[in-house]
Amino acid sequence: MSTQAPAKKKTLGQIEVMRVLAMTGIFLYHLWSDVPKAGTENPMGPAFGAILSQGWLGVILFNIVTGFVLTLPFAGPTGRPVPKYLDFLRHRLLRICPNYYVSLLFWSAVALIMGKAGADFISSFLQHVFFVHTLNPAVFFDIVPAYWWMGLLAQFYLAFPLLFKLFTKLGPKRAALWLCGGCWVFWAILEVLAKLMPGSLFAMGNYLFYFNLPFRLGEFALGMFLACLWRDPAANPVLGQGLSIGAAFGGKRKAAWAGLIGLTLWGLLFGIPGPVLLITHMYWLSVVFCAGLVIFFSDTMDRFGTWGPVAKFAAASYSIYLMHQPILGYAAGWTVPHMEPFPAFIFLTGVCGLLSVWSATVVDSIVAKINAKIG
Repeated sequence: MSTQAPAKKKTLGQIEVMRVLAMTGIFLYHLWSDVPKAGTENPMGPAFGAILSQGWLGVILFNIVTGFVLTLPFAGPTGRPVPKYLDFLRHRLLRICPNYYVSLLFWSAVALIMGKAGADFISSFLQHVFFVHTLNPAVFFDIVPAYWWMGLLAQFYLAFPLLFKLFTKLGPKRAALWLCGGCWVFWAILEVLAKLMPGSLFAMGNYLFYFNLPFRLGEFALGMFLACLWRDPAANPVLGQGLSIGAAFGGKRKAAWAGLIGLTLWGLLFGIPGPVLLITHMYWLSVVFCAGLVIFFSDTMDRFGTWGPVAKFAAASYSIYLMHQPILGYAAGWTVPHMEPFPAFIFLTGVCGLLSVWSATVVDSIVAKINAKIG
């Protein structure tokens, strides 16, 4: 959900499309969570609910995009040097904290007014402020459950300068393999220990790490890998030969389509791999990565992403993420008891969608005024 400028000062429209798809999937997933019966009691049958239930995959796509856009300015022979560690952190936190803190203050005030603040509200609020709430199961889903992602994002910012050094030293392919392999091996070991010792610290760690680094490092690493290849003229014919994306990567796009179709058919015919969470997650990450490549290697998606409405929605996606979930929760609580599930779902999609976009523009406007005063 970052808005880092890509190479050659040209907007990569396909990245904007990914942001829009990711945010839409997350929005519909949270709405389905608030109106679960709409997943079965609808004209399309249970398949509709099965699709909605996978909207959480938008978080994986956001993580890949975040790794990509954060790496892009520094990658390749023309990339600029990564700033000193504290300068880098200050710059990145100044990008995410104002919107986050405005939204956190607003929904904290709403929780207090609505009587939904817990006994440890002050402690929970402070842990959210310092991005450590995802490490404490007691406050993990307090205030706004979707804010767990903010803790993960802050962890990636803390690790990024070191991760990028690894990419520079080993090269994109080897670094991505080492990071993905390392985090998944650690995950597998902890998964085994958690099953052998249920109720232990290993089991708690196995649960919490799913929402933190290093378990989720592979998603960011794949985005970093893609950014490094994109900025390398030897690997990117768009830069090296001036070709269009479709002409340069048509073969890779077909391979991504083949992978996506193959993974989908496997899931439909044999079921989603499980019950080990690591294997299930690797399956869904593969699905999302293949789908992302299909979008990324498309001239059509590149052009579509620069279309005004799509670009504006993409630019607002971070604040939409911060604002949408409580809007859905409160609105569903008022609406669902008085409407059938599917009509309620359609009604809430329209009303809460507009409210989420509008509230995001308000947050962005407030932050812009704050930045203008202090800048």
